[in-house]
Amino acid sequence: MQASKSIEKFHSLPNIRDGMSEGDLRKLYSLSLSQIRKHAEFGEYSYKPASFNIRWIYGYNPKVGVINLKDQDKSDIFYAAGNCGVVYDWEKHQMRILQGHKHVVSHLATDAQGKWLVTGDSGPENIIIIWDSADFFPQKTIFSPHGNNKLAKLCLSADSKYLMTLAYQETAVLYWWIWSFGLDVPHATLDVDITCDGILDMSFNPNNSLQFLLLTKHDIWIGTAKKIFVTERGIVKETDNYELKIRLPTRKVASEVGKLTCFTFAKIQVIVGTSKGAVVIYSASVGNVDSVNMNYEDLKFIKILKVEQYRINVIQNIDGIIVTGNDGGEIHFYDEQLKLLYWIHGFQVDSVQGISFDMVRRSYRVLDPKCNKECPCFEKVNVGLDPDTKLPRQKLMRKAIPSDATTANKPFVVRDFILCTYNEGVYYVNFTNETLLPVLDNKIMSALTLSVHPEKPCLCVGYTDGIIELYNYLQHKLFARLDLREYFRVIILPDEDSIEGDTIIKYPDLSVTCLKYSPSGLHLACGLDTGELMFLDPITINILTPKPFQDTSYAIKEINYSCDSLTLALADTGRTVCVYKYDCVKFEWQFIGKHRAHYKDISAVFFLPQKNENGDYKLLSLGADRMMVEYDVGESSEEYLEILSLDRIDQMAVPLTGIPWPTPSDVDQECCRTDVPMILVATDEHKYKIINYATTMTLSTVLGPRFEQPVCRMELVTKDGADSGDKYLVFATKNVIGLQKMPLDGNPWKHAGLLGHPLQITGMCFREDSGTLFNIGAKDTCVYQWAANYRSVDTTTKQGGGDLDPYYCLVEDGRPGWLFHEIRDLFYYIQILCQGTFSPDMRRVKDYIPIDSLPDMMRALGYFPSEYEVENLLVEAKFKVYQRVPSAEIDFEEFVKLYINHRPAFPDNVRKIRNAFRHFAAPNQKDEYVINREDLVQLLNNYGELAISISSFNLLKFPIATCLFLNIIEGNIFSQELTYYLLSILYGKSFEDRAEVEGEEFDFLPEEITLSELLTNIIGVQDSDNFSDYSTKETRASQIVLSSSESED
Repeated sequence: MQASKSIEKFHSLPNIRDGMSEGDLRKLYSLSLSQIRKHAEFGEYSYKPASFNIRWIYGYNPKVGVINLKDQDKSDIFYAAGNCGVVYDWEKHQMRILQGHKHVVSHLATDAQGKWLVTGDSGPENIIIIWDSADFFPQKTIFSPHGNNKLAKLCLSADSKYLMTLAYQETAVLYWWIWSFGLDVPHATLDVDITCDGILDMSFNPNNSLQFLLLTKHDIWIGTAKKIFVTERGIVKETDNYELKIRLPTRKVASEVGKLTCFTFAKIQVIVGTSKGAVVIYSASVGNVDSVNMNYEDLKFIKILKVEQYRINVIQNIDGIIVTGNDGGEIHFYDEQLKLLYWIHGFQVDSVQGISFDMVRRSYRVLDPKCNKECPCFEKVNVGLDPDTKLPRQKLMRKAIPSDATTANKPFVVRDFILCTYNEGVYYVNFTNETLLPVLDNKIMSALTLSVHPEKPCLCVGYTDGIIELYNYLQHKLFARLDLREYFRVIILPDEDSIEGDTIIKYPDLSVTCLKYSPSGLHLACGLDTGELMFLDPITINILTPKPFQDTSYAIKEINYSCDSLTLALADTGRTVCVYKYDCVKFEWQFIGKHRAHYKDISAVFFLPQKNENGDYKLLSLGADRMMVEYDVGESSEEYLEILSLDRIDQMAVPLTGIPWPTPSDVDQECCRTDVPMILVATDEHKYKIINYATTMTLSTVLGPRFEQPVCRMELVTKDGADSGDKYLVFATKNVIGLQKMPLDGNPWKHAGLLGHPLQITGMCFREDSGTLFNIGAKDTCVYQWAANYRSVDTTTKQGGGDLDPYYCLVEDGRPGWLFHEIRDLFYYIQILCQGTFSPDMRRVKDYIPIDSLPDMMRALGYFPSEYEVENLLVEAKFKVYQRVPSAEIDFEEFVKLYINHRPAFPDNVRKIRNAFRHFAAPNQKDEYVINREDLVQLLNNYGELAISISSFNLLKFPIATCLFLNIIEGNIFSQELTYYLLSILYGKSFEDRAEVEGEEFDFLPEEITLSELLTNIIGVQDSDNFSDYSTKETRASQIVLSSSESED
């Protein structure tokens, strides 16, 4: 029974049919992921493709480190990049990316043979995944190992049996797992009296996997795991339960030690490195140092040795050799008595941050031929096989290998290793000739911007500290690197009377904030955080601008070109738009003008494919102020950018991004217009809006992807880059990337998304002909390369079905639910009203209702649009974006789609009411926010648009509380009569009571209205104190799976 329980929890695959035998389960778990996808033998398991497949990751997370997995068959290294683990074969230039984490992977571990790989993240819903390095299939996933506490450390024993995790509550908490049992609870726990973030490192004893050690800044803690014994009837019995014990060995306090930084096990000793170049030695025995059986209770402080001048960052024991790496970039080798044997002579790096040796011990034989060269006799020597590993030995020339520092001058050879530096990348060190081979050539700096060449396989990335890198994204190799700080450095020569005579070199503090290739690929613009604009060679990234343009003092955040690549517009963080033109005679860019037309941040600036009368392409900018500004580039001169129009495009929604929107090629030109000037805008209300930029009229409102955050980046692309191919919308939210199939109609099955970055996507570009997406994220040095999978959205679109089938998941309780039945009943009821309520004629049920009745229908269903939104609703229903002749009626299917697309994507919440209330309220003597009775009535009567009349209210029996709730949130005007009517009903006034009062007296309201009064008596929220402050979109989990509709089913 226990074995069956372990097997049941060993994997977590969806849709596995109940009732499978244990043998079938074992067979399933032995399959690789590719085999499962191919056969799908068990149950209803079906593999669902994602919208993007990750292909490569440039860069790594230096805080996590790099683990060397190299053996005789492969040259792998294991490191973290974003929310992924990466296994990279640097000799074959192949990469395996381990996906499964939602948050940044902050912990890595492996066993002594590199068979099992462990990744862990530290997010609020952190998980630990244990991978099999043979097929990179996850063998065990532990969800929230410490509950709501974040994972702080983890380690895996050398024999891979045990896993230990660390988290902090009030003190440090250790969980000890026998992970192969497949249980979701630890086998032993222990509270350690160490404050938060006090443990620097922890590890198992490689010679005894039941022992472990914790390192703090000033002490070490040695612990062990033991089975629990119980006494029954005088007989001591062993149980299956474990307990953890730990102790703190005391040591001598000395000023030359500094703080502890790292440690390693050496048989029965523990050697600890310090920040002042000393080592602290602990031992379980003073005499017998050859034993490997260390009793944790006998471990005690022995002595302190000063061995180096710099801070020791890493110390390891490999094949009986103690290896250290320090802040000075030095690598030293000692014997177990801490006698210096060797140090690296051939190179020196900025700082040694990590050392990871090959998995397999070096097997070699030293030959010393008289000719001292690799002659034919040397090649003929058969050195045989290593008796331990059964692998061929390596032949080494005595003269070509290092010698130790002893008087015997013996040959000194250790394993090759991976070397991690501070800011010079990761190298593979061939110890016999002391050469460095670059493995990961990346700097420690955050990526801020990127752009891809439209024709050549060139990807340009800009970083903080003024670094620009050019990659060949097909070969996945770095082609060129440009340091702008070095280019703009200032050399100050010493004064003639200077005593020291030193030359001072000053480097500017700058970052590359924006890069953009032109559509023709002939220009590459580079914007800096200082406001400077320069142009680079698009192929070699050499600087072409002798003196950068300095027309703004704010950081440049967006650059766009016109369709002919001859005009450039940029937007900065100071809300200014600048325009430049390329002189084809002088072959140089010239500044045209600038203008600050927005009073809030600019969301997008882009050129349209249409031209003005003067022959220049139209230029638009959108801002968080809800304004759309059109600029007249042709009439601009003397560094002043003329404005052609400035209009507000929305009442409430804030535009986050916008792109030109073409007319579909399949529209009927006889009944539809093909010359409508349109743009597509994504707003913060999770909606797309197609806007006629000539009239600023919203032609269509479409529900967008309902992830945690709205769409803030998008690009219209064509499959395979062909003009006649299917069109898709590539979009990105705060941390999700996805594809959406055209046309836009609010169908949730037509888009698919997945997690693109664990924190926030700060840049995205798409290569249309190859379907390749690149993105970067906040506080991240990595660049992610994805391949678009158009079939994923094609598949989900077919799965969603036709007609209204894909929309039922957006209606509460689906098709059989109360809301859909209410929609159907009201659709019939509105026909009765239109035919006359008391008409004696025979009722005729039709599939259409008058379009003019749409606002009443929407309000009857609980969606109260403002008059501005009503106008947009009617325009969309009548013209359907492209129709020449307006329609007068709308059918049931079109109405349901309009209702779903126009109503709020998520219900409102108490927090929104509180914010609106505090905007108009003022604190009283008790520091409570209140609104006076007269102020509330005046607020309802005088602020906002003209709302519904009392007659229409009576006609459709609107929910009174919801109607007033709309007024608080949206700011609609109610007449004095309607305000009195609504409030009196809410406060229990009968018809007779209202008839006795002359005029509209509001004495029944309290003089001061608090938020609680508003929620309880006016809006009607039951138990408002316990009502959630969070909206649906703030509490729901991130939908990063195939499509957002699936999670709602």
